[in-house]
Amino acid sequence: MANTVKLLVAGYESSGKSTVTSKVENALVINFDKKEYGFSVPHANFKKYEGIDSVIDFINEKISSYKEKFGKFPDFIVLDTITQLYAAMTKYNAVKYSNFKIHEQNNIDTLELNNYIENVLIANGVSVIVVAHTVVDPDSGRHIIPAQGQFAKAGSWLSIVNDAIFIEKSSGKLIVYFKSFKYPARSTLKELPEKVDMDKFDINEYICQLLASKTEAEEYVL
Repeated sequence: MANTVKLLVAGYESSGKSTVTSKVENALVINFDKKEYGFSVPHANFKKYEGIDSVIDFINEKISSYKEKFGKFPDFIVLDTITQLYAAMTKYNAVKYSNFKIHEQNNIDTLELNNYIENVLIANGVSVIVVAHTVVDPDSGRHIIPAQGQFAKAGSWLSIVNDAIFIEKSSGKLIVYFKSFKYPARSTLKELPEKVDMDKFDINEYICQLLASKTEAEEYVL
């Protein structure tokens, strides 16, 4: 199986997440935001949530369209933003179900999506980049990715990836965090600094480092 990455790109709204991920080479962006995607790269605008199968079927269809147009499958699927998708999912389930069944279905759908990411996309050599909005948790002061139930307690979308970057802009300029306790950022790369100015960050170079590191690690798998 080809080496792949699962990478989380998180930050406040309008912090440059889509700008950064639009630069990923050989990628197909699945746009879940309620506005048209604003970058001239291969993308598909998901319009109407009708259960998690509607999302999976849409992604599969657009992957096929990508192959027809470019003669190969995309190397990356960018889910932009996963938080808008999660909001559409929870809203849909709140209308369709009642009481505890709402939360149960949210958990089922979240697990199904994560299963698709891991056992279909990743398993077939397609890397996944998850883009997410964050909010500040009033109790801890940490930046978190909104979710519900056990999934929220487990760390939300941070829990399904090994590597995550956070784009911070409150200091007056954009900063990319690779490691942090305050922000949802962590990396399997040991030699990285805690943070770097955005103008010095190349997401394709970073992805290459992640892939190379994974190749080295797999040499020790028994």
